[in-house]
Amino acid sequence: MKPISLAYILNKYSDTIKEEVNVKELHARDPSHTIEKIYKPNGAKISPKFGKDTWLIIKYGKMGNIKPADSNAIIVYDDNDNEWLLENGDYDVAFTGVEWDNVAVDNDILVKLNLEITPELEAEWVAREISRFLNQLRKEAAYDISDKIHVYYITQSEYLAKIITQFESFLMQEALIVSLHTQEKKWDIHDTFSYNDNTVTFALLR
Repeated sequence: MKPISLAYILNKYSDTIKEEVNVKELHARDPSHTIEKIYKPNGAKISPKFGKDTWLIIKYGKMGNIKPADSNAIIVYDDNDNEWLLENGDYDVAFTGVEWDNVAVDNDILVKLNLEITPELEAEWVAREISRFLNQLRKEAAYDISDKIHVYYITQSEYLAKIITQFESFLMQEALIVSLHTQEKKWDIHDTFSYNDNTVTFALLR
């Protein structure tokens, strides 16, 4: 059976991966950017196992006399057909051609994380914090998990008002809201949500 390529997996399961690791976008590396994987035998870890051969393993490892073996092991060899099997953990891995910050590596998968907080990402984060705030209010009001609620809010913050409008459907779904409005009614519980210098007061009614 032909091995499944990483590109195929990323393409087919990109939505699942993005949801599981909470990322917005997923892009394959530019193939023109060459990256080389380098194995470095760890002297401290292999010395008890190989004794006097340790310096030879390190020497030939630095020369690049290394080939992969099964189960993430590697084989270091010399010019006289001598070989040493290093298991996963007996060596360290480095990469040339990687000049990025925020890089994560696992086996043959290398990932660069873009940690820039754009205004769009910030707005989504605030919306999720509002959702958590509303659900905490539900809990404090002793609502049943299936209770549908009405939510009234008031704010002088144009920033928060915009976010509430933009993510209205998300908030209504996450907090089981049947109506979300600025028309004041009686309420069961109310509290104020704050973000930086912005505030909004929510009131909940079952």
